[in-house]
Amino acid sequence: MLTSKEDIENDINETLEQLLQNSAALKMAPENSFEFEQLEKLQESLLARLMHRQSLLDLENRAKKIAPIQKEAITKKASELQKSARLRKARSRSRG
Repeated sequence: MLTSKEDIENDINETLEQLLQNSAALKMAPENSFEFEQLEKLQESLLARLMHRQSLLDLENRAKKIAPIQKEAITKKASELQKSARLRKARSRSRG
């Protein structure tokens, strides 16, 4: 399983290279031959793989952008809760 951005990018590059190699082989294969059909199927599979890897990369990039925003929102909410708790405590002291 691909775990890092670098792994995903390497796999994308390898897939692109294989797509290029197969494209050259497709040009040389006789149309309607078994070899031609198999290369076309392989190209479709590689394109699907490429799209999937790209989506993984996009998800990782989004997660990196969202994480600081989520952390900031959580920190802000925690700060608001602390202030609220202090105010409640101060009010209860002033009443008592």
